[in-house]
Amino acid sequence: MNSTQDALHALFHPRAVAVIGASDDTTKHGYIVLTNIRNTGFTGGIYGISRRLKDVEGIPCVPTIGDCPEQVDVAFLAIPAEAAVQAVRDCARAGLKAVIVGSAGYAESLDAGGAERQRELQRIAEEEGIRIVGPNCNGIYNAHHPISIGFNTSHAKKQTPGGVSIFSHSGALFDAMAGRLASAGGGLSLFASAGNEADMSVLDYMEYAIDHEPTKVISLLIDSLEDGPRFRALALKAYQAGKPVVALKIGGSEAGAAAAVAHSSRLAGNAAAYRALLDASGVAVVSTLEGFMTASALLSKYGRRPGKLGALSTSGAGASLIADRCDALGVPLAPLTPDTVAALDAHKMFSRIGNPLDLGIFGGMRRSADVPFLLMNDPEVSVVLGLMHSMNPWQGDPYRAALSDAMRKSQRPMLMVSPGGLPPAEQATYESFGVDVFTEMDVVLEGIGAMMAPPPSPLPDIAVPPAAPLPARQLTEPESLSLLNGYGVPTVATVVCQSAAEAQTAADKMGYPVVLKGVAEGVAHKSDLGLVHVGLRDAAAVTQAYGAAGCGTVVVQAMISGELEAIAGITRAEGVGLVLLAGLGGIHAEALKDVAMWPLPVARETVEAGLRAGALGRVLHGHRWKHPGTAAAFVDVLMGLQTAALSLGDRLQAIDVNPVILSANGAIAVDALVVPAP
Repeated sequence: MNSTQDALHALFHPRAVAVIGASDDTTKHGYIVLTNIRNTGFTGGIYGISRRLKDVEGIPCVPTIGDCPEQVDVAFLAIPAEAAVQAVRDCARAGLKAVIVGSAGYAESLDAGGAERQRELQRIAEEEGIRIVGPNCNGIYNAHHPISIGFNTSHAKKQTPGGVSIFSHSGALFDAMAGRLASAGGGLSLFASAGNEADMSVLDYMEYAIDHEPTKVISLLIDSLEDGPRFRALALKAYQAGKPVVALKIGGSEAGAAAAVAHSSRLAGNAAAYRALLDASGVAVVSTLEGFMTASALLSKYGRRPGKLGALSTSGAGASLIADRCDALGVPLAPLTPDTVAALDAHKMFSRIGNPLDLGIFGGMRRSADVPFLLMNDPEVSVVLGLMHSMNPWQGDPYRAALSDAMRKSQRPMLMVSPGGLPPAEQATYESFGVDVFTEMDVVLEGIGAMMAPPPSPLPDIAVPPAAPLPARQLTEPESLSLLNGYGVPTVATVVCQSAAEAQTAADKMGYPVVLKGVAEGVAHKSDLGLVHVGLRDAAAVTQAYGAAGCGTVVVQAMISGELEAIAGITRAEGVGLVLLAGLGGIHAEALKDVAMWPLPVARETVEAGLRAGALGRVLHGHRWKHPGTAAAFVDVLMGLQTAALSLGDRLQAIDVNPVILSANGAIAVDALVVPAP
């Protein structure tokens, strides 16, 4: 176990705990944290650090951390930011493994002093070896130890121990998350409020939870990540350990993307790049706090359930509603096999068989008690959702008996949604045979979608050639095309010319028609400035275009015709890393904003599958597209871009190839832009 993980073990399993800044004022954090530790059942040593007090409600206080009569592992600092920096150093020298800095007044503040205080905390952690939670956080919780060190409302409660570990950039939402988790039937394992992450990050807590035996599900509420590739590797490790990861990503500002030079960087905004990373990592993604905790609870109870949803309702309208919401939320409904349809068809009185299934067409369960089992036993079905209303015993008992029997025989989880709620006795009946009952359809569907999240994409082993030379400035178009051609990207024939005569000679050799483009250093989008002249059919037209370009240097290119334009590119997304993207291109690429994205590295088969799911892939694989090799040729372009990006590494900010001309001749890049990292 490395030093960080060793410190995290001490953090969540301390022998003794201290609160620096202990107080007898019941409104102060120094009182709240101290009494929370005792009141939630911690059996180790508890000490307040105060030069004024001898005790707080019987909890002993001593003047300094060095005066504690036993070795303290963890301290909570309930003191102002100005004093906390020296206190962290004192804790390190007293042998503590970790400290929790609860105060604000660091990098999140607007003054330069706050940022410097945070840098000083980082220096202390590096020099002294102590690990820091926060600053600007509200603490941690281990429901199994038990230990609660924090001031949130839920830190004062004895949380039901369970399998869900929550690591969050928002500590204030702990009570909302814990309450919702409990109401969904889940129990808490670990909680940590990451705060400003001056030292330890969400990824450190995530890594610890993978090897923490009581943890079954890792739940992350994140606004950003420090290291996308590390996150992806940890998610794969969690998957291999059988521990699902579910994430609620908050914040999706596109302000930075909008100001970027490259099309690829503007298209791959914050939210889209993070979603690509989460999907590639096999992480279940939710969009609401309610769905976040419901998904966590269901995953802790049932684990991953690869497959599709089987749904039933006591009404046709209910069945249609489920179908509508599944479509909106991306929850896949199982296409029932012909054998299942035939078996169900033998029981119906009218209408047609489908999924979701309207139980009303069978005339009640007294004559069709096998129907729920037939649906639940379909090989495509991994989870079942029922939309039920409250029913009198004479009406409801046959339904409940049929559902209970189907669950027992099929061994598949069944969830119930009753938007109007159920009387307690009726709900208890469902719960007695293992049915979880909910009142909000979208919330339970978010949870079901999380259970069905695809596994992580494979991490391919790619041979990376030595990096080509890369100047510190933005490359010109001919430089960009030449660089990419060296990495295997097919590019249009291009000749750099310094005069009208050279341009004429190049065009004569190349054959008409040609394209002439002005080369202006630092200009990313030449068409916006009138530097692009296409369809030049003779020497006179080339001469005229050279003069109109207004640039001493131009390029002459072969005129490539095609039936479709695509965009391909690489961008470095903050917190995510290098991302590959592809979609419909040309001058309207940003308006269309139809792109697929993959964090690097990515396997060819993953790219092929992602392309098929988008508009570009549907065109290239559609029956009206007459050139079957084009899709593979375009993927070749993308693989070449990946090779370039991995080779150039940290020196690269973005690559644009727009457009890529798609035709019977394959896929050819006719314009490119390479932007080095600043």
